[in-house]
Amino acid sequence: MLIARDVAFPRWQRTRSLIVLLVLTVGMAQTLPTPVLSGRWLVVVVSMIVGGGAWASSALVRHNSRAVAACIALCGAAGLVASGAGQNLGPCYLLVAAVVAVNTMRFPVAAAVAVAQAAGLAIVLGVRHAGAEVILIWTAGQLLLMLVALVRRQRDERTEQDRLLAAETQLARQEQARSEALAERARVAREIHDVLAHSLSALSVQLETAAALLERERPADAAVIVDRAGRLARDGLTETRRAVSALRGDELPLPELVSELADGYRTDLGAEAAVTVRGEPRAVAPETGLALYRSAQESLTNVRKHAPGSAVAIVLDYADGEVRLTVANHGAHGPSLTGLSSGYGLTGLRERAELGGGSMTAAPDGDGWRVDVRMPG
Repeated sequence: MLIARDVAFPRWQRTRSLIVLLVLTVGMAQTLPTPVLSGRWLVVVVSMIVGGGAWASSALVRHNSRAVAACIALCGAAGLVASGAGQNLGPCYLLVAAVVAVNTMRFPVAAAVAVAQAAGLAIVLGVRHAGAEVILIWTAGQLLLMLVALVRRQRDERTEQDRLLAAETQLARQEQARSEALAERARVAREIHDVLAHSLSALSVQLETAAALLERERPADAAVIVDRAGRLARDGLTETRRAVSALRGDELPLPELVSELADGYRTDLGAEAAVTVRGEPRAVAPETGLALYRSAQESLTNVRKHAPGSAVAIVLDYADGEVRLTVANHGAHGPSLTGLSSGYGLTGLRERAELGGGSMTAAPDGDGWRVDVRMPG
C-alpha cells in the first residue's frame, strides 16, 4: 500500500484548500492562451478541469486512501500538462500534489513522488525553453513546500500521540483508582469481618455455657459467665473502634495491645502468659501494627481452642528494618474446645502479612505450637 493512513482533513484545511483553488482558477482563467478553442487553449482548459477536480477531491475525500492516491496522480499530471502548454501557473497543481502526498503517504513514497514531479517539471519547463531561474524557483519551491508539509505532519502526529498518551494515562489512573478503591473496600470488609467473627463467636460460646449452667440450676456460675459475656461484648466494641482507627491511619499502641491480650488470657484461664518486648518500641505503619496485633490475637485464640491453659510466651522484637512477633505455647493444658473460632485463621493471617510485605509461619514446637510473624517496619 502506498497510502500509510486513511485521510480525514480538518474542516479548516479543506476550506483553505478550496479557497486557494478558487483564486488559482480565476488567475489561470485570466491568462488562458488565445485564440479560444485552439488546441493549446483546449489543453490548458482540460488540465484546469482535471487538476481542479483532483485538487477539490483531495480536500473533500474522507477515509478513502485509494481515491486520494488517484487525486495526487491526476493533479500532478494536470500540472505537468498545463505547464507544458505554456500556463505559467500550472506548476501550482504539482505543489498541491506534493503536499497531499506528504500528508497521506509514507514519507519515502511521498519524497519519491515529489522528486519525480520536480524532475518532470524541470524537463517540461526545459523543453519550453523556460529560463533556468524559473525552473529553479518552481522545482526548489516544490521540494521546500514538501519539507514544510513534512514538518507539519510530524508535529500533528506528535500532538496526536501526546493526546492518545494522555488519554491512556488518564484511563490508567482511573483504573488504578478503581483498583485502590476495591482493595480498600476489601480491607475494610476484612477488618470488620475479623472483629465481628472473633467477638461474636466467643460471645456465643459464653452464652451457650451460661444457658447450660442455668439448665443445671447453677445460677451463680451462670452469672459469672454472663458477666464475662458482657465484657466480651464491650471488648468487641472497643475492638471495632480500634479497627476503624487503624483503617483511618491512626497509630496502634502495639506493646500495650499485646499485653492486654496476654492479660485477658491470664485472667480467663488462670495460666501463665508472659510478654517480652525487645528493642526500642517505635511507630510502625497502621497496616503493620494491625497485622501484628491480629496475629497475636489469632494465636491466643488458637491456644484457647486447642490447648487451653497451657503457658504462653509472646515476644515482640523491634529489630532493624522489621518487627517480629512470636507466640509460643507449651506445657500441660486442658481438653480442646469446640465452637471457638476467630473467623480468619492462620491462612488469613498469612495473607494479611504477605499483603503488608511480610511473612508468617506456624508450626509445632516441642509440646506446643509456635507462630512467627515478620513485618517490615
